[in-house]
Formats: sequence, C-alpha cells, structure tokens
Amino acid sequence: MIQVFTAAPRRGMKRETIGCFTGALILILVLIPAAASAAAPSVIVSNYTVTPAVLMPGDEGTITVVLTSTAMPSSGSPLNIMLDPGTGETNTSAETEENAYIENVLLHSTDVEVMSGSFQDIGEIGPGQSFPLTFRIRAPGEEGIYFPEVWVSVRDGASVRYPVPVNVNSAHALIKRPALRVERTVPASVDPGDPFNVTLTIHNDGQASASDISVGVNATSGGIAPRNSENYYIPELQAGNDAVLNLTFETDASARLGLTPILVTVDYRGADLAPSRQIATIGIPVVGSAEMGVASVRTEPARIAAGDTVDLTIRLENTGTADAESVRATIEDLALPGSKEAFLGTIEPGNDGPAIFSLVADEAGEFGYTLVVRYTDDYGEHTVRQPLQVVVTEQSPFPMIVAVAAVLVVAVAAAIYWYRRRKEE
Repeated sequence: MIQVFTAAPRRGMKRETIGCFTGALILILVLIPAAASAAAPSVIVSNYTVTPAVLMPGDEGTITVVLTSTAMPSSGSPLNIMLDPGTGETNTSAETEENAYIENVLLHSTDVEVMSGSFQDIGEIGPGQSFPLTFRIRAPGEEGIYFPEVWVSVRDGASVRYPVPVNVNSAHALIKRPALRVERTVPASVDPGDPFNVTLTIHNDGQASASDISVGVNATSGGIAPRNSENYYIPELQAGNDAVLNLTFETDASARLGLTPILVTVDYRGADLAPSRQIATIGIPVVGSAEMGVASVRTEPARIAAGDTVDLTIRLENTGTADAESVRATIEDLALPGSKEAFLGTIEPGNDGPAIFSLVADEAGEFGYTLVVRYTDDYGEHTVRQPLQVVVTEQSPFPMIVAVAAVLVVAVAAAIYWYRRRKEE
C-alpha cells in the first residue's frame, strides 16, 4: 500500500520526516505512467531539472521540465525533429495525425514563489516529440522540501499535474535515481536489399542502479526488418556503467529511400521499483544506387556493307535501386567516322533508354570500340566501360553483275532488232 502525503504549510514543512518525503516522491513517479496510459494523445513530464539543486531560503532559481507526447510514431509518415529529454540530442521521429494540443502549462505552488512561467496556447506536439519549458522561482524563507506542481492542460486529452521536489537547504537528500541514455551507431548509408548493423550503447548517467531493463526495437518501415531479436533484457546496470547491444537488420530491395526511423523503447526500474521509460529514435539513411549496363545493340541496316550509312542504337538499362542522372554515352576507339556521343538524361530504376549514333562505314572489317557510360547518383559520379564490336562486310559484287547482265541483254536485244530491220529492207 502506498501512502500519499500532502504538503504542509511552509513552517510545518521544516518538521516533515523522511518517510513523508519518500511517500511524496513515490507519488511523483506513480503519476508518470498514469498520464501515459490515457487513450487520447496526451503528454507526460519525462524529465525535470532544478537549478541550483539546493537553494538557500529566499534564493532565485529555475525549474525546467520536459514534456513528451504519449503517442507513438507510425510508419510511412513524414519525418520530424524531436528533442531527446534524457540527453538534449536532436532525434528524428515520424509525425502522424495523432497530435496532442497543449492549451497551457502553469507552475502552481503555495510555498515557492513563481516569478515567471505561464505558457498559453503552446500548440500541437507530435508523437514521439519532446520540448522543454523553464520557470523562474524564488525559494521560501523556511528550509525544507517543497513540491510545486506543473499543471499541463491538453485539449481533449488527459491533463497532467506533476509535483517537482525543490530542496531549500534541507538536510534530507533526494532519493538517488538512475537515468538511462541511448547512444546509437548507424551506417552512413544503406542500399536497399543490403543488410546493415546498428550498435546501441545504453549508459546509466544517474546516481543509482537501474534494474529489470527491457529494450524493445521496433522497425517502423516494412522495408526494414530485424534479423535477430526485437526484445532484449538486462538484469541490472550500475550507475556510470553501460551495456552494448549489436543489432542486425535486413532491407527489402524495394525499401523506400530516405531517412527511415527505428524506435527503441527502454523500460527500467529504480531502487524504489517505480517504472521509467526512455524512448530513442534511430534514423537509418536508406540511399539507393544506380547500376547502368547494356541491354541491347542494334544497327540499321542489320547487315552493314562498306559504303553504308549506319544508325547504331545501344539501349542502356538501369538495374539499380535509384535514378541514374545525367546519363551520357560515348564511343571511343572506333575507326569509322560519325557522331559518337549521346545524352540520355535521367533513367529510373528498371527502365532503359536509347543511345543513338550515326556512322559511315567507309571500309570493310571488324572494328572494336569501347562504349563509355557516365552517370551520377546519390553516391557521386560513375563511369562504366563496355567493349563492343561492329562488323562491316565488303560491298557485294552481285549488283554489278546484275547491271552488266542488264546492259548485255539490252545490247543483244538492240542488235537483234537492228538485224531484223536490215533483213526486211
């Protein structure tokens, strides 16, 4: 059974016992999952900082709280930038329509003077997003532990009341808590269809051990799937220590290009067994590459003879996973004269395009040449060289024979005609 203690007036607070303080702090921790369990999108106070940690009576200080959305990002959505409440790092998360609208945030206290910090119509906060708010306070004149409350009003969602402990020169130290932080090492780029590795390092930056640590890995895109387990368990992580998880993922060849998020959820408990949760987002840069090759070679006429004018058509195919841009084909080392350069522009994956060259077959023979294809993709400029050959035959004597035969026939016919005319005369 958990005992709940209410804050006494300022003078009575000086005589509070350690048991009262412990009960109130447990109340703080219990409120966090209660707020997160609301069905409609809402927010929780995921972290707070009091500066300085111990105030003298009458001193001024600040309270900074981090509000985090309780909604989880879904796949296939545009990416957004969020602030990691544990580390202050910027992370990438997916944005959905399930946004929570924060109407106002207030700091309420009958003991601690709130000098500034009344926030109205803050606006929407997307799934997985976080942002900090800072209040200026003045400590009361009496020593003790005080609990000003952060009041968060969420439109159509569960409102939040979160007490923050403020130590005013009290001999009672605050209960030490673990604080887990997730660092990730990801590849600079991932090509669709290729596997990749991710290293997660979980640090305990707090002042106490974390126990019963569960790490869940959720790939939000259907184009990425974990090769090994999606859930990991760490029995205990001492303060100042870290744990390393090596993850391997598979990608589909049709995976959507761009920054794809993978969610990492870390649930753990402190010495008082109160549950805590840390959410991190891993952004995987899926970057495709183009692959250019020769699909077919065709000449018009199909059989080339010396003296012909030839249209050489070489179809270039992109068998990669990204657009090939600025595609240009050049013929090198071909002895036949003619146009030897063609510009094709952009060729999408799975498509092809024709490179057309006009040549003059001024002599017979077998002519080897090199087709040079230059193109660019997200990885930079590329050059492909393909050796090819064109065959030019000798001009056929048959047309000449036919012409001579035709002349002979005409001459014989003329001679016969002339002979008959003379004979008739």
